[in-house]
Amino acid sequence: MIEQEQMETRNQLTISEANTFFIILAVLFLTIGGYVQSRELISGLLITEFGIMALPILIYTAIRKKSVKEIFKFRKLQLKTIPKIIVLAALMLPAVAVANLVTIFIIELLGESIVSPVPTASSPSEFLLLFAVIAGSAGICEELFFRGAILNAFESDLGKKWGAIFSGLLFGIFHFNPQNLFGPILLGIMFAYLVQLTGSIFAGVIAHITNNGLAVTLGYVNNLFSTVDTSSSGVTLNSPSALIAVMGFYLMVAFVCLIGIRAVLRSLRKQYSVTKLWVDEPLTLKFKHYLPIALSLVIYALVIKLAYF
Repeated sequence: MIEQEQMETRNQLTISEANTFFIILAVLFLTIGGYVQSRELISGLLITEFGIMALPILIYTAIRKKSVKEIFKFRKLQLKTIPKIIVLAALMLPAVAVANLVTIFIIELLGESIVSPVPTASSPSEFLLLFAVIAGSAGICEELFFRGAILNAFESDLGKKWGAIFSGLLFGIFHFNPQNLFGPILLGIMFAYLVQLTGSIFAGVIAHITNNGLAVTLGYVNNLFSTVDTSSSGVTLNSPSALIAVMGFYLMVAFVCLIGIRAVLRSLRKQYSVTKLWVDEPLTLKFKHYLPIALSLVIYALVIKLAYF
């Protein structure tokens, strides 16, 4: 019995540990991360991803003599799983677009949205650099933290279903961008589901790299064929009616893609001999579960006040 408890302790991070890291990293992300990225974007992103997101939690886990392999799910991924995950991540894009457009629509009704500059490549060398940094480093480091540490702590305490949902919520909140909230939440939940289904963190990494990589690629292709300089601009929709029209289009595409998403998930469940991954179980929340979300909402309120008022 004692040995079993010791094994569980080695294989799990506690909610308190996860919450502490989330709050500390959120502050570092907004302060040091924001500062280094404002000085030079590429090096700043690398410092943020590796120095803030990934290395601290890996070092802490090793120092505490916990099982890095179990907590971060470092397990091989079957080769035939990889193309399925890539297709699934691509099919998620329209749904993510709808989710983010809903957020922008709400902001437009209340005030005026602020276009967030998105770096795009204008040459092959820039494309490779942005792909490596925005898709590669973010896909690795953010998955280690959210689908590794955060997911491990919350699913150990609340079960797989609610662990995945909380992991997605915190992932979306951590972007600290009101216009980019619902999309990352949706992606975070799906990435967590894939990690749980395959038992490997690499499922989330591949899906994350695919999502970010497609965004970088679409930006590059747009630059190649556009006569307007869009190297550091975002998409501006000037009226609620235009937003509704675009949302309607993406919503129709998302419904079509949903058929493909269901087919891919069905194939993955069959491949991994899983009939039902998420069990319907009662949710019992304590203050420790609310804490990171509550503190993040305070930070969000400050971000919104500074940005929009």
